[in-house]
Amino acid sequence: VKVDSPLHYERVGETVAEEAAAQMVGNPVEAGESDDEVMSRISERFDILGSMTQATIDGDVRAMIVTGPPGVGKSYIVETTLEKAVLFDKIAGVKIRYDVVKGAMTALGLYAKLYEYSDKNNVLVFDDCDEIFANEESLNLLKAALDSSNKRTISWNKQSRVLEEEGIPRVFDFEGSVIVLTNIDFERARGALRKH
Repeated sequence: VKVDSPLHYERVGETVAEEAAAQMVGNPVEAGESDDEVMSRISERFDILGSMTQATIDGDVRAMIVTGPPGVGKSYIVETTLEKAVLFDKIAGVKIRYDVVKGAMTALGLYAKLYEYSDKNNVLVFDDCDEIFANEESLNLLKAALDSSNKRTISWNKQSRVLEEEGIPRVFDFEGSVIVLTNIDFERARGALRKH
């Protein structure tokens, strides 16, 4: 913060400054909350994230969207929990039941990835792969994959040489789970994402 002179700022008490800073960064700090209480609250939330990730691995939860500021440990908790769950699969040399996708993804790429991990107890993690929220086709694919009905059928009814070459069917049932890790504030979202 740059001010022109000492006349352009006002000195306030420490509590007022801490509360104002917390509101500016969207971090709800309770008035009078000690550092130990803050750490306990944060630890409890990360314990819940680990438990929800395990429920997703077990197939009890179909989808989880985790949103928050960058660098707080969302990816670490989810990936650590997934690594523990597939430890014996790695030792046995069998296909790992999860994948973490980071970066750009087209709707066709999303369809192919959903097919690849469509079996029960498979988990797809989209980490900072926010392009899937900006595209109407991708959103519709996600909605089909995460539908609340007993049978989740996904279709790609457009001509695609890529699908034919890869042997990916135009229709399949998705039985896996999806975790989305993002920094998007969904309450302030615009465009296609807002209406969904």
